[in-house]
Amino acid sequence: MSAPPDHGSGRPPLVDRCGDLVAQSCLAVAAAALLVVVAINGANVLARYVFLSPFSWAEELMLFLMILSVFAGAIAITWRGLHIRIDTFIDLAPPLVRQVSLAIGALVSIAAILTIALASARIVSVLYQIDQRSDALELPSWIPQSFLTISLAVIALMIAVRTLQALARGTKPPGPGPETAL
Repeated sequence: MSAPPDHGSGRPPLVDRCGDLVAQSCLAVAAAALLVVVAINGANVLARYVFLSPFSWAEELMLFLMILSVFAGAIAITWRGLHIRIDTFIDLAPPLVRQVSLAIGALVSIAAILTIALASARIVSVLYQIDQRSDALELPSWIPQSFLTISLAVIALMIAVRTLQALARGTKPPGPGPETAL
């Protein structure tokens, strides 16, 4: 999933190992959140139909956990290059055009993602200042909102790192197919 091993030690570079660790940790968080959603949903069905008393907070918590799961998974997908990328025409272009296209695409992506992350950070700040809370759980609203802010910032960083690595190696960023020369 990462770059080829470092020629000196036979191990991937530190940046790749750190990125792999973050991606794996995010996948574990996403999986755990989904398992908790399934458990809450099952318990809520039992409470609703057997005891005629569903949990008032179940839907809200499942929604927050689903948001966490999606954005944690998005971090891992970005690092591993498994996001949707349509590069048919870029693959046919000369190497210099491919490098320039890769750099421009990454810069546009980073700019868009950071714009949303900064807007989200402002919202998190306001929610924290006014101490807005969710209806059923009374959970501070800034907590689930921060899932978006943090994950988008990490995704932008990962796009930058992967793009710089690809440009330095002269290949496309890692993805589902084989790495090809730029």
